[in-house]
Amino acid sequence: MKALKRRVVSDAGELAGVLAQSASELEPGLRLLQRSATAGEIGVELLCVDASARLVLVASDVVAGPETVLRALEAVAWWREHAALLERMFPGAAVDPRGAPRALIAATRFGDRALRLLRLLGEVAPDAVECHLFEDAEGLVVAFDRLAVTPGTRPPAAPAAAPTDEAQRAAALVERLERLRFREVFR
Repeated sequence: MKALKRRVVSDAGELAGVLAQSASELEPGLRLLQRSATAGEIGVELLCVDASARLVLVASDVVAGPETVLRALEAVAWWREHAALLERMFPGAAVDPRGAPRALIAATRFGDRALRLLRLLGEVAPDAVECHLFEDAEGLVVAFDRLAVTPGTRPPAAPAAAPTDEAQRAAALVERLERLRFREVFR
């Protein structure tokens, strides 16, 4: 039996490097397209494509907070608006420009505020994966734990003002999250 020793990760760059090396283990069929990608003004650690040819934006942080969730959602909203760039940027990658991009957040730990926000977002929430690093005599061992975030109760939607287009819904969600983040500063 091999003894594993837990390895503490305190650097977000180190975690991003581990994720880039083991992207296919984050999710079956996930392939890395680019590391340190941008979506407009927003940076994500990995740009991947999943088994169904959808773009997957991976945001990582040592401890994921609400700002990590917001960053992932903003990146998805940007790529939804600029899906035509996919074929030009990744011509041989077989990414479906019509497939809605999605987000995945990988962290060594998720804070309570991030988990609360993920529950509130429900089905539009990014996937959440905890990444645990261990060392043994042969080197680094990476373990992923996909979090099952149970959606909470959702507030009733505004009757006439509900956007119909996916990009509009994403933009409205980002705007609401920014207002929440602004309110949190003054608590």
